[in-house]
Amino acid sequence: MASPLLPPEKDRTVLSWNSTDEHQGSSFGSETDEKAVGQPSERRWSSRPSKHRLVGFLPTIIVLMITLGFAVIIVGFLLGMQYAPGQGGQGFSAAIKHGYFVLNENKWNHSSSDSGGHLWVLVLSALASHLISDTSSILMTLIAYRIGAQWLAASRGDSGITDSPTPAQYGMLLRLMGSSSITAIGDGCLYAARSRARPRLPRLFKQALSMSITIWVLARLVGLADLWLHTTSKAIPILQPIPDTSNAYMFAARFNDTICPAERAQFKDGGISTSTPALYPCFLEFHDFVIMEDWPKDVGFGVMANESSSAWSVITLADEGNLAILVPGPAIDARNTSYTASTIGIRADCTSLNSLCSHDPSTKTTTNCSEAGYPLLPYFESSNSSSAGSQQDTPQVKDYIFGIVNGQLAGAHFGDLGVVSPLASNPANMAVQLRWETRNEGATDDAHGAAADSPDSAIDLEPSPTLYAGCSVSFFNVTARLDGEQNTWSLVTSTPSSREFTTTLWLPTVYQYATEYLANDLLTIARTQERYPVMAALNQHLARLMLGAAAGYFAPAEATDVERLTPTLLGQYPVAPVLAFLALLCLYALLAVLVFLSSWWTADQTIVSPFGESADVQERSMLSMTQRWLTSPIPLVGAAFPRDCKRDEEDELLPVKRQQGRMIYDGNMSNVRLGVGLTNEGFGIWERAARRKTTGVEEP
Repeated sequence: MASPLLPPEKDRTVLSWNSTDEHQGSSFGSETDEKAVGQPSERRWSSRPSKHRLVGFLPTIIVLMITLGFAVIIVGFLLGMQYAPGQGGQGFSAAIKHGYFVLNENKWNHSSSDSGGHLWVLVLSALASHLISDTSSILMTLIAYRIGAQWLAASRGDSGITDSPTPAQYGMLLRLMGSSSITAIGDGCLYAARSRARPRLPRLFKQALSMSITIWVLARLVGLADLWLHTTSKAIPILQPIPDTSNAYMFAARFNDTICPAERAQFKDGGISTSTPALYPCFLEFHDFVIMEDWPKDVGFGVMANESSSAWSVITLADEGNLAILVPGPAIDARNTSYTASTIGIRADCTSLNSLCSHDPSTKTTTNCSEAGYPLLPYFESSNSSSAGSQQDTPQVKDYIFGIVNGQLAGAHFGDLGVVSPLASNPANMAVQLRWETRNEGATDDAHGAAADSPDSAIDLEPSPTLYAGCSVSFFNVTARLDGEQNTWSLVTSTPSSREFTTTLWLPTVYQYATEYLANDLLTIARTQERYPVMAALNQHLARLMLGAAAGYFAPAEATDVERLTPTLLGQYPVAPVLAFLALLCLYALLAVLVFLSSWWTADQTIVSPFGESADVQERSMLSMTQRWLTSPIPLVGAAFPRDCKRDEEDELLPVKRQQGRMIYDGNMSNVRLGVGLTNEGFGIWERAARRKTTGVEEP
């Protein structure tokens, strides 16, 4: 009675493995065919030398398209989408100095509704890393050509028999060349480590194993570089400037030409003046319209007081010598906007006169500033306003900002400049005298301030803290640029204003619009600081207040080079992982090229069929056939399970190329299957004949 672990006697064993040690041998058994698998056929097949062919050309192209193709695309993204302001320049050198590639990967999408970013470099690196792992098997097919050439040379007797693989080694080669998986590499390494329990390793086995390890490690290094790139890259938010020409942005300042003609017409029609219009704006022989009209006061006082509803504001550019310029005020919404605007600028340069003037030795008061170049200072005003300038009653030094034209003080008389020729020069010469009341109120013993007793003090002590200064004030037509992202202004161009325009802007200050504001701004610093800090503060405040007082002359104008700042995400990629990833892709491509070239220069043979030559036969080479035996189990299975003898004659007429797909014996249609388990020779597989079902029609 047959053992239940063995197949029935009617099933014939085809392939079995009955050895536990390779030294004892392994066998492929068959009751009908005991020939060893792979023995030369009795048919008279032959070969002849062939010319060099592009062996493995298509696999090489596939590997190069994946490696170099992705490398070129990634480099194209890195160069084409660089954001120079965030990277510090263009090109690889700027990125290396900065340490990061900063890319605007959404640069061609100017839709304000889409402020997100796409990290395309990470997408490309992940896709390349994934495909590289799949190309390992493709690269092993290239290496199989080189290994196959060595095997063919060893089989022809060009070297010793030990240069050919044993059956077990061939099986491992088939696994390595076909998949190059970690398990196949692990089995190969364990087998190679058993130096005393295995036959000698042929050189081709060592090369195949080492190349498998190299390719596997290189593919994993690509994956690690991709992981490194993913973990260190990040998206950074910025405000991206996008040119906007669809709207008119009224952020510039222009002189309001509609104001002064109306003033001239008003004076002429009212009979106040019948003279011809002045040659420069807003200047007639009567100048008191500046204080009679509301528009200069309403706008100017609002700007000087920094009112939140003001349409204008004055800022100081410290990098441009404390140049004060007129810009849109808090009431104008210019947020998230960069633009270039024309405007006006004023710069003051003041010198303290207190130490340069003559003093009364007994009272220590300033009596005359002729030696300092200002003989009309100090200017005394009577307590009776109707006799201003006289020494009657109790003459007092009051707060004034004078214009000086041809040695005369302009602005000392209410409603009249007090000068024959009111046309100022540019820079304009001006004089400042300010006096503050002494109100100690028991707070401190020093009624005049901490800096009053210093020799570098900017004020007199007696009879009250008093400041005298001479100032050179310059007026400019300015073009400035606002950086909306940093909210900072920078000077683009500046040209000196004309004398007529200078006098027009000078007029509200000479009419003392800014005097009380200036005295209030300098109250603390003049009494607590020394001369140089006080003069620096006077320069800034005088320029700012003079421009603010004249703000009513200006109307909004259209700005140029307007850019709306749109929230955008930039991709920030560290240089080190990017370069490492690109280097590994190039190294992988170089390895494929070297393997291809080594295979291309290998001598090959063309198979010649004994049944007649055809074009199909000439296409097949022995090297290609050997490569197939090293990378696919189909030829081995076909040899282990041969076809029926009655079909051999038919197959002999088939070209070698077509036999590759029909060399496996499937039996009569689907009646033959394989079993696995214990056989009479040991554990193995056997051929099983399917039983026919009893039906009314015989199966074919």
